Amino acid sequence: MSRFILILTWLCVSTVNALESTNIRITHSLIYDAHKANISQQTVDNIVRIFSWRIDFNRDLRKGDRFVIVGKKNTAPSALIYISGKKRIGVFSYVDKYGRFGYYDVNGKTLYPTFLKAPLKYRRISSEFQPQRFHPILKTYLFHGGVDYVANTGTPVYAVADGVIKHRKRMGGFGKYVHITHGSNYATIYAHLSRYASGLKRSSKVKKGQVIGYVGSTGRSTGPHLHYELHYKGKRRNPLKWSLPQRKSVAKSDLARFQNRAKSILRKL
Repeated sequence: MSRFILILTWLCVSTVNALESTNIRITHSLIYDAHKANISQQTVDNIVRIFSWRIDFNRDLRKGDRFVIVGKKNTAPSALIYISGKKRIGVFSYVDKYGRFGYYDVNGKTLYPTFLKAPLKYRRISSEFQPQRFHPILKTYLFHGGVDYVANTGTPVYAVADGVIKHRKRMGGFGKYVHITHGSNYATIYAHLSRYASGLKRSSKVKKGQVIGYVGSTGRSTGPHLHYELHYKGKRRNPLKWSLPQRKSVAKSDLARFQNRAKSILRKL
């Protein structure tokens, strides 16, 4: 294991000493322009996975924006940097003491945040995630793909992580609901709201802990509560049991060296 870590660390450091980089300059789309620049699909997938926490790839990319991939071809990049006008978002490779390889910003933190455990202050849980639940209105057994949190009407509901609002509208039995995407893999749904937070609309960016609406009983509901769903890669997951993302940081003992390397890469671009 220690030899593996030393090899990866050597690769990261050696790339700084002899900096090589490739640019993806946006003219049409990331996928089109990456293919034109002979960038591997794996690297494109990593760019989307990492930067989706800060960039809405459908709306934020502009002609002339650049993604800089630092490192030799056929090796894991030492850095991935997005440049748009004066805006710059960079992540840099780091291998922790367990041999886990990841990307961290110049402050030594991952771009993905720690998720809130629950999206509101609630009194109790009336229904958990379960394959068969007797629906009190439809009078039949149905899959219940979320958690129902009982709270008073008007109780604030919070976004559990940074994200982008995909939908904010009435949706059948959900009543007034909000659908938020978080990065490229996660999404959350908040249903039966009495009203929405002001100023929010489709494509609005939200921060973790930001109020997005208020508890209600719209749609098919027997009383005020929040129906909350967690989706991962398009599938519903149990919010009470799923292992939620936890922001990681570079070890304090490595932080100064990591930041010096990151700043050296930025200077040499």
